[in-house]
Amino acid sequence: MEVFLLEQLDAFAREGTLSKAAERLHMTQPALSHSMKKIEEELGVSLFTREKGKISLNETGRLAADCAASLLRQHREMADRIVAYDRSLRELRLGSCAPYPIAALMPLLQDYFGDRSILSELVPEDERLIPELKNRRYSLVVVREAPEDPDLFCVRYTEERLMLTLPEEHRLAGEREVRFADFAGESVLVQQNVGFWMDVVKRKMPATNLLVQTGMSEYWALIQATKFPFFNSDRMSEHGQGIPGRVNLPLADEEAHAVFRLVCLAKERKKYEAFFNAVRAEAIAGRR
Repeated sequence: MEVFLLEQLDAFAREGTLSKAAERLHMTQPALSHSMKKIEEELGVSLFTREKGKISLNETGRLAADCAASLLRQHREMADRIVAYDRSLRELRLGSCAPYPIAALMPLLQDYFGDRSILSELVPEDERLIPELKNRRYSLVVVREAPEDPDLFCVRYTEERLMLTLPEEHRLAGEREVRFADFAGESVLVQQNVGFWMDVVKRKMPATNLLVQTGMSEYWALIQATKFPFFNSDRMSEHGQGIPGRVNLPLADEEAHAVFRLVCLAKERKKYEAFFNAVRAEAIAGRR
């Protein structure tokens, strides 16, 4: 049976009337009625109860509609898998729950997979990244929790601690470390695109006036022009995120620390083995 007939039967089952289904499908009601008859002819069974000016699915018709919906899902999944696999041969997509791993991994990915288009996406939730890895939307993902799944291969990559950068004259600038609660009632700058860190900050600082900036240029302009504290991290500080007249203080709260894992499909472990080895070597060198 042709797919368009399955789609029309599914639409009729969802909408309940020929007129609503025809409107949804952008076709005429007589044309849809003809399709319903054609389905019955192809199957050799009656699917509808026909009354004056109205038809409805009978018991066999409801089963046929359920089967049509299932086949359409399989058809879409097949198409999505084929397209994703073809794309994986030409592209490498990295999904990450935080921005630092993207910045750190992109140069290595270019070194090892420079013959492909390399793309990255920031997705805060591990729960979204893992299914999309298995569906081949991503080639590699960076998550916080190690997945317990035999279909996945996971290596510990690196860790990051959130910090706050304060002006030297700030009341807490002389401390060795600070906590989220220390900034209750204050205004603190934060950049929107920080992945899961945004959820942590909002949850831990409900009494803080978070000045969320969506654009990076506006964010840095405010940092230069004001004395507001702003968020940083130990990893970003290592890469030149320092400003004269400011001090970086680590946040002591447990939630301010994250361990990142790099994950691929287990069956593709060999493909990324050299890259994973380079990642491990770089992580070890960074801890020395």
